[in-house]
Amino acid sequence: MKPRSATRRILAGVALVVLSASACTTHAGSAAQIGDDTIKTSTLRDVVDRGLAVSRSAAAANPSAAQSIAPIERTDLQRRALTTLVQLDLLEREARGLGITVTDQDLDAFYQTYGVLEFGGVADFEQLAELGGIARKDLRLFLRSNALESAIADRLAPAPDTDAAKEQARGRYDKIVTDFRAKGKQISLSFDQAQGYLIRSLAADQRNQTVYTKLRETASRESVSINPRFGTWDSAQLAVAAAGVSIATTPAPEPPLGPGLATTQ
Repeated sequence: MKPRSATRRILAGVALVVLSASACTTHAGSAAQIGDDTIKTSTLRDVVDRGLAVSRSAAAANPSAAQSIAPIERTDLQRRALTTLVQLDLLEREARGLGITVTDQDLDAFYQTYGVLEFGGVADFEQLAELGGIARKDLRLFLRSNALESAIADRLAPAPDTDAAKEQARGRYDKIVTDFRAKGKQISLSFDQAQGYLIRSLAADQRNQTVYTKLRETASRESVSINPRFGTWDSAQLAVAAAGVSIATTPAPEPPLGPGLATTQ
């Protein structure tokens, strides 16, 4: 996976029609409102400040890696982080409605599996996330969003449980091992540990479509509103777009990380 693509997948949101703040909606102290829930401006500011700080530090410590990643701009990081925070709220609502719970143990397993299979190790994953503007303190928050996506997809669009799927997953695993071995890295997960993640990735397109449809329904029902200071809410894309950018000119976001809505590379 190319570093720039991986970083965009970490930061990119999933997205929605432009909803401007209405006369009856106030944003005093809030970056976004989803139904009765509020994402505080201070929460977003803290995430962005931490992200910018670690990005600068990581770039200074590893200039060669930083060259392959576009510079992080505050306004861009604000939109990407706010997209994730709003999505997480929508995903939590959807999960509760389906009776789905993602425990800390589930998240730990997801974190480990993703880091190893996509980057060769958790440390490499965390370093790249920092270059992309996500502090380690906030990385679990971003990953929780994707773990919920995967869990919801498991309920609505289960991955194939066939011998053919297992064979494909095995081939994918062997290639990952070979590719990372060529880079001097040893994969710390056995095929049995990686199999579920890899099989889910085989059905990514179908799972994406199913979960996106449910999230759009939830977002429409909950009246998502974004503080105009940070952009507008694009309901077709399920993301925060720059103010004044229409749906027609907004580039489609790259899929977020994880087997729920993402395809492994």
